[in-house]
Amino acid sequence: MDSFSGLTDDLLIKILSFVPIKDAVSTTILSKRWLSLWTLLPRLNFEDCWVDDEENGQVYCEELSSDFVFGTLLLHKSPVLESFRLSRESTCSASQIELWVRFAIDRFVHDLKIRFESEHCLIRLPSRLFRCDTLETLELKNVVFLEVPSRFSFQSLKTLRLLSVKYADEKSFIRLISSSAILENLVVESCSDDNVETFTINVASLSSLTVRNTLQESGPNYSLFVIHSRSLKKLNIVDECGEVNVTDKLTELVEAKVHTMETKGNALESLTFVKRLSLTLAYEAHYPIGSIFFQLVRLEFRGCGENWSNLLMHVLQHSPVLQFLKLDVLDDGQSNWNPEEDDKVCWMQPSCAPECVLYHLKAFEWTAYGGTEGEKEVAIYILKNARRLVTATVCPDRIRVSTLVFDDLEFATRGSRACELTMAEEI
Repeated sequence: MDSFSGLTDDLLIKILSFVPIKDAVSTTILSKRWLSLWTLLPRLNFEDCWVDDEENGQVYCEELSSDFVFGTLLLHKSPVLESFRLSRESTCSASQIELWVRFAIDRFVHDLKIRFESEHCLIRLPSRLFRCDTLETLELKNVVFLEVPSRFSFQSLKTLRLLSVKYADEKSFIRLISSSAILENLVVESCSDDNVETFTINVASLSSLTVRNTLQESGPNYSLFVIHSRSLKKLNIVDECGEVNVTDKLTELVEAKVHTMETKGNALESLTFVKRLSLTLAYEAHYPIGSIFFQLVRLEFRGCGENWSNLLMHVLQHSPVLQFLKLDVLDDGQSNWNPEEDDKVCWMQPSCAPECVLYHLKAFEWTAYGGTEGEKEVAIYILKNARRLVTATVCPDRIRVSTLVFDDLEFATRGSRACELTMAEEI
């Protein structure tokens, strides 16, 4: 312990705040000086953890008991909590959650997270939470809400994450996301039986929004997101079975990530002002007619299925000033990958090369390059037509191909004499 004897209590407390709470509490056995140090921790993280027991070949969950949580809170003395995080593999009673959250509120908590990893848990939040002036971040995962006050306000809330939450009704969801006049970051993830048919997001102060619908069912679990937030600078959409509509022109949008299977709704049409775009189009996805990304300078494109190359060309033809392109052809998800079947890509070489490829593209990257006939044709086409290209980097998929596929690209005609083609282990 001599190495710690010269450190101040404040520094020791800061060190303890980065170790698991159970380990922090156990430091009381070290010496008298350590008896009360952990009780002044500004962050309390009650998180169940998975342990990999290599000796016995087992993986098990080490859960914190409710008694441990209660005992820790009873002895805790810090007047202010920077964060209170509860992450459980199993559920606990609504009354326990209410008491623990009340404790955090009494300590002027700034960051509050309640997560259940395995199943949904019914929670009851104290009414004082909805009047908490210090709360800046609130995250809820796999929780069931019974009641949300008809009127409340989070004066300081800037970040709200609602992950697989079940609400009493749509109005409860709207009241939650509209509770702060300064809310900047919002994450919403739908789930089965969440009692919300349409997630209407109308928050004027939002600068960053993430919506996720990864349900594989349709019918009663089909989720519709309607977004009215023209001040957005960042937008992240993961939509595998649902629909996303944006009602405003996102004129301030800088960065967007879109992962979609069927491109229902008008999400892509709303991105015309975006500067950096990560786009995953798969299966039944299609490119919206008439949409032009006239400010797009960086594109990360991921595609799968037979039509991926044509979707890519559509995007490039409508991105006139693009300077950076990164490609990744995703696996189709089938266990038995067959390169001969993958070569059936319906590649239709455009009659005119896209303007961005001819005059603006400076950097080109391809991750997990498989060297199939379809991939090779697309890569050679870009190298041949990109007159301003400076760097081209290819990272072969070591599982599928050997480095010999790189030779085909190395000897291909290049439109830019200054272009340097390199093969990398990973990008």
